[in-house]
Amino acid sequence: MTEANKKTIIKVVVASLATLLVLLIVALIINLVRLSAVNDRLDDYKAQSAYLEKALAENESMLTYCKTSSFIINYAREYLNMIYRGELPSGTK
Repeated sequence: MTEANKKTIIKVVVASLATLLVLLIVALIINLVRLSAVNDRLDDYKAQSAYLEKALAENESMLTYCKTSSFIINYAREYLNMIYRGELPSGTK
């Protein structure tokens, strides 16, 4: 092998390694950008999940209240104009 061939081989190896290094850096940057976007979406989903859990808890307490007899009586009086036997309708003297 001549000295010129050795230099050419070294140049090719160095150029190949430099290209590989640039490709690895580009791939790392792309993955970091994607990871950042995924983390942002995860934060959004966590906030939405917390909101929905709070709404579910509020609705659960409302459902529990709607099953009570006091709710049923109040609803019947207010919206259905129902009264007990012997009771005078409201507004009469």
